[in-house]
Amino acid sequence: MIPETSNFYLELDAHLSPFGFVRETHMQDSFPIWKSKENSIIIQGICLAEFKCMDSGKLMGFQQEIVNLRVDGFSAFRIWEDVWCLKKNWILNFLTFRINKPVSIFARDTKVVMIAENDARDFANKNHLLGFLKGKTYLACIVPPHRQFRNIQSEFDVDGNPLIAIAVFGKDRVFKTEDGNSQISAELIQICTDPSVRLVGGLTKLISFYTNMHQVDDVMTYSDLEWSGGMAFQKIGFTNELITVPLYFDVLENGKRVLSKDFKSADACNSGNIKSRLLIHGKK
Repeated sequence: MIPETSNFYLELDAHLSPFGFVRETHMQDSFPIWKSKENSIIIQGICLAEFKCMDSGKLMGFQQEIVNLRVDGFSAFRIWEDVWCLKKNWILNFLTFRINKPVSIFARDTKVVMIAENDARDFANKNHLLGFLKGKTYLACIVPPHRQFRNIQSEFDVDGNPLIAIAVFGKDRVFKTEDGNSQISAELIQICTDPSVRLVGGLTKLISFYTNMHQVDDVMTYSDLEWSGGMAFQKIGFTNELITVPLYFDVLENGKRVLSKDFKSADACNSGNIKSRLLIHGKK
């Protein structure tokens, strides 16, 4: 099914080999994978021309396949040809720090502040695969002056203080539970950290800051199944609720994706998202 001479796959060979990845067949009639056993990472490449040739039967197992690649402690990422063309530098930068290990910064050495939408946009457009996602409330972890003796640096800053991570929250929503009570749910739309940094405890600190500001019963979020198994959220108490169905896209001449009206003729799809929720205990 997969031509060994695909230009996209040959380009992945060239760029992934220096990181220690070796191409493998994986499964018959499936897309190839590049595996780094030393770093416990698997990358699956998706050629657009080959995706167009998939029949509906094979497509049914496409979502589960990325989940299965994460067994035995491996991290797995799925790279589409069109995403590679647009975000090659971001992907290579991501892999560089994933393998070479970023600098660890502890959340206690940072301070959470509210920031303007423009500041969040600039940071996310540089440091997140999807770029900036609009919300209602924008929070940031910065390094305050009394902690800057640790020489923590960033390309971005807030009032002269290095900006390490941001969190984007949407509008709180009110739902009715089965027993008729009201439930207020916050939505964490985006979390984004400088890839050169491992912010230990940062996710918890950002969420705690928000839930202390807002009287919510839970925080809901989605994790992109192609780039995350949701483990970072599970480690701080989130519970997975479901995996959403894949969305299908047409790829425009400029490389951008738009939702496809007919999945049978779609150029690409995603692998769905993991929906998870954190219950807020002991709220005020």
